[in-house]
Amino acid sequence: MKSRRVWRASEAIAASLLEEMGYRVRGRRVKVEVSGVEVGEVDIVAEKDGVTYAVEVKAGALDVSGVRQAYVNAKLLKAKPLVVARGFSDESARVLAERLGVEVIVLPDSLPITPEEVHEAVRQAVLEAMEELVSRLFDCPPLSPEDVEVLEAVAAAENISDAAQRLGVTVDELAARLGSLRRRGILAHGSYKRLRVQAGLTLLCLRLSGKVGVPRP
Repeated sequence: MKSRRVWRASEAIAASLLEEMGYRVRGRRVKVEVSGVEVGEVDIVAEKDGVTYAVEVKAGALDVSGVRQAYVNAKLLKAKPLVVARGFSDESARVLAERLGVEVIVLPDSLPITPEEVHEAVRQAVLEAMEELVSRLFDCPPLSPEDVEVLEAVAAAENISDAAQRLGVTVDELAARLGSLRRRGILAHGSYKRLRVQAGLTLLCLRLSGKVGVPRP
């Protein structure tokens, strides 16, 4: 049971890490079937730059058997094999992964590995998220109509390209406007997903306080 919890925790950490690296997680624990018969399962299916990845997550080091499993499952799903693990168990695993084209993301040793450490990390993350939520809902910053327009586009779009298109500007122009919002402390640095959350909370704060009142063009 304990090893199962460690693996589940590693899977959650891997999914979060992939999203931070720009991957889009499309599914978790995806079944692998051949002629309608289930033959396996892939921990995560992700996408980046138009490429689909079948991701295997290892709580420990990656061995030869794990490399083979990742390669076969990915081929059956017509995806590129990717493994998230804490390094290689030996040189044979590293050589085989390179030969088969299995990409490996090595988890830093600083990441939590025990259920207790994961629990504490999650608890701290939740507390920080709640603190940011309360702060943004009860302390609305002064914003111009142009600021609100940017926040609305970011909150509604799945990526920065979509947000720029909604505003009718280039990605570089939007990045400059986001940089201004960051310098003024309205938005923080981080992934686009985090920007969306911050933009949505700021807009909610304005609406709750009756400060929005900015008609869309």
